[in-house]
Amino acid sequence: MKAVRRPMFWFSLAMWLLSIVIAGLLIQLGGLIMSDVPTAGKRISQSDFVDNVKLEAIDARIDTLEATLLVNKNDIEDARVRLKSRSLDYNTQLINFRSWIATRTATEADDQNSEVIKRSHEIEALKLEERKAERDIERLEQKGVEPRRTLAALRQDRRQVIDAARPIYEKARKFEVLKVFMLRLALTLPLLLISAWMIAKKRSSHYWPIYRSFILFSLFAFFVELVPYLPSYGGYVRYIVGIAMALLFAHFSIKAMMRYQSNKKTEEQKPETEKRKLIEYETAVKKISDGVCPSCDRRFVTKAVRKSEKPPMADVDYCVHCGFCLFSKCTNCGTRENSFYNFCGTCGDPSKGSSNDAQA
Repeated sequence: MKAVRRPMFWFSLAMWLLSIVIAGLLIQLGGLIMSDVPTAGKRISQSDFVDNVKLEAIDARIDTLEATLLVNKNDIEDARVRLKSRSLDYNTQLINFRSWIATRTATEADDQNSEVIKRSHEIEALKLEERKAERDIERLEQKGVEPRRTLAALRQDRRQVIDAARPIYEKARKFEVLKVFMLRLALTLPLLLISAWMIAKKRSSHYWPIYRSFILFSLFAFFVELVPYLPSYGGYVRYIVGIAMALLFAHFSIKAMMRYQSNKKTEEQKPETEKRKLIEYETAVKKISDGVCPSCDRRFVTKAVRKSEKPPMADVDYCVHCGFCLFSKCTNCGTRENSFYNFCGTCGDPSKGSSNDAQA
């Protein structure tokens, strides 16, 4: 049974929504600030460290050779077209000549000998034209060999000029990454310190929802605006930072638990009247309803456990660990109820704190 008033529940929900809205607006504002702040100036690239004078000279020669080779390629294509035409003419004339020879042999006409010689010369001339076209192609292909070799060498020189800038670029890039991280850290670290102070000092403040929105904003700034820019250096930095954060979290968690145990031990030594003053009403009612002692935070025997026992156990009115009074009887009707209730649920009689204390 929860003792939280419904208006308080809706108020708490509304404050959470307000915290999220304010945190979202702060995140957007922070994003604008981050985009406007010159975190590292112009982003560097490897081309910024290349010997541009040498590179431009090589590129100019490459452009000239590529233009020459393009002309050579076009000439070769034209020569191949001419060769195809010459070959077609030669083959067509040869086929016609053979057909004509077959006809002449059948008729055995001697007056056609001069025609045989003439046609033979025409075929030979066509063959010479075909061979000339083939030699033109060979000449053009040979003409392009040296420019292609020179072009391949220039491209290799170009790659070497670019590769020579890589070590300088890598060194500058590492410095750039570190610079970006340090500038972002300078903006984010104060937010984290302020959030840590708010968590330590302002958790009980009436304006905690506003403080909480700032804490959410700082956590977003840490995990989104800072952590992704953490230098890696092969993973060493990130792993070391991760281990350090884990150790810090473990340290503060252990210290907090030790303080909690020490405070609980001190509280257990106090009279019950003083203990009750330290426990909030809603917290106490909820814990007892959940089967947890509000004084020592240990679980006591509940009805669900008692019903499973054979034989059934008696009702538990006091914590079996610290002796705190959990349930008491109404002084008017004798009904057994939560010892923190302000009124009896059966007769409505106001509960007497003194009578509860007396039974404790």
